[in-house]
Amino acid sequence: MKFGVSRRLALALGMVALTSVMTVDSVFAQDYPNKPIKLIVPYGPGGGVDIVARTLGDYISTKLGKLVIVENRVGAGSNVGSTFVAKSDPDGYTLLLGSNANAVNKSLYPNPGYDASKDLTPVVLVGQVPMVLLAAPTVSAKNIAELLAQSKAKPGSFNVGSGGSGTAEHLSFELFKRQTGMEGVHIPYKGGGAVYTDLIGGQIQLFFNNQLGATPHIRSGKLRALGITSPTRSVALPDVPTFAEQGLPEFKVFVWWGVIGPSGIPKNIVTQINALFNQAISSPEVSKRLESMGAQPKGGTSEMFSNFFNAEIKTWAEVIKLANIKLE
Repeated sequence: MKFGVSRRLALALGMVALTSVMTVDSVFAQDYPNKPIKLIVPYGPGGGVDIVARTLGDYISTKLGKLVIVENRVGAGSNVGSTFVAKSDPDGYTLLLGSNANAVNKSLYPNPGYDASKDLTPVVLVGQVPMVLLAAPTVSAKNIAELLAQSKAKPGSFNVGSGGSGTAEHLSFELFKRQTGMEGVHIPYKGGGAVYTDLIGGQIQLFFNNQLGATPHIRSGKLRALGITSPTRSVALPDVPTFAEQGLPEFKVFVWWGVIGPSGIPKNIVTQINALFNQAISSPEVSKRLESMGAQPKGGTSEMFSNFFNAEIKTWAEVIKLANIKLE
């Protein structure tokens, strides 16, 4: 009899404790955020990542009434700011506006300071900008098939510029080489501006760049676009065929941005952060700003972004290893 009473008492206490925990979790989720969110930009002010972060922060702060403070933490190809977030408390109040670098730096640097696969929580994909393959006026090829035929006929005759080793421009070319067998010599520059000068002048022949940077040069007629990586033709560049149209449906390369947190954020808080930023991404104000940057607004679940992020890590790890690219 005593054992039965004790057991019933223990079960009752257990139910009270479980209910309390569930209530605390529920209140915590409903109250989030109850203090300012810090959104870290691992680059300097004025660049694409910074502009996107401030666009999101301004909308959430002014339209949704939840204060977001954007903070720039610069250094080591985004590793300084990213490491800061990776090592921060997983309470959902320190987030990163991440980009391609967060998927590639694990393979590019001997010690980036964090492990992207283990130390980060992807929350939501904000937007993607397709890449465009640009050709100098001296290149007679009008499409990918003609380019590959010319490359095969004269191996090594194409110099391909980039804004530096390990950049999205460089990695796009390395992936293109592996999917097509094209021969070409990579010429790294210190930034994209110098690449355009030499591309227009014919000192180099090819350059992968994002749609935003490429569009003015295409519209002016100074450079020819051979293909764009978007799944369908761009509204801004309707005459430029996609790589998929030209027989390369697996050539998928984008500049992208996403909200990322440290590992260990409770699932219910991840859901709340995701909903908050999805509301901003889907707004006319933020969508219009992203589209003005040549980007396709994305959004979606944290699981969708996690799958995308892990696929990016895998893809670029293979490319970097095969091309033997290393940064110090």
